[in-house]
Amino acid sequence: MLAVSPFSGKVRGFTLIELLVVLALLAIIASLAAPSFQRTIARQKLSLAASDLMASAMQARSEAIKNNQQAVVQPVVDTDWGQGWRIYVDVDKDKVYTEGTDTLVTTVPAVADGVLVYEVALNSAVGNLVAFDASGFLVGRNAGRIVFSSNSLPSSELRKGIKVSVTGRTRICSSVPGNDGCASSD
Repeated sequence: MLAVSPFSGKVRGFTLIELLVVLALLAIIASLAAPSFQRTIARQKLSLAASDLMASAMQARSEAIKNNQQAVVQPVVDTDWGQGWRIYVDVDKDKVYTEGTDTLVTTVPAVADGVLVYEVALNSAVGNLVAFDASGFLVGRNAGRIVFSSNSLPSSELRKGIKVSVTGRTRICSSVPGNDGCASSD
């Protein structure tokens, strides 16, 4: 009886050289795609920060109307919106959150790493906050905006934020080259 060797016939597979060439090509393609991927992530973080702030402003306006009292969106840390913000019903109308007196609605955590506060243009008579009266109108009657930028993107390339009108309407604004949608409040 003849024994058949397992090595007789054609062997299928890759040589080490072929495998290394494919891995090298994959590494080159990945290194070319990485900057674009990082830009996409930075854009998403900006969009998320603006969306969270808009949702908070809309929630505060809703709480003001529902409770027939002034409601406020205010940074948790004195003037730094990047550290997060709180929404509360300002029962004592002093525009400062007072635990036990004011009704805390929610606290939003800090924005994602790499997102910076680019500009805050709010009514200086009211302070560094967005407040709505019982009718849903902006307290102070001056429109305002809060705009974010990214440390991964040039601020001239993309900024996102919110604009709040005197009627209480809140919307997301974007600033891109040739169109500064966050430049003025309406």
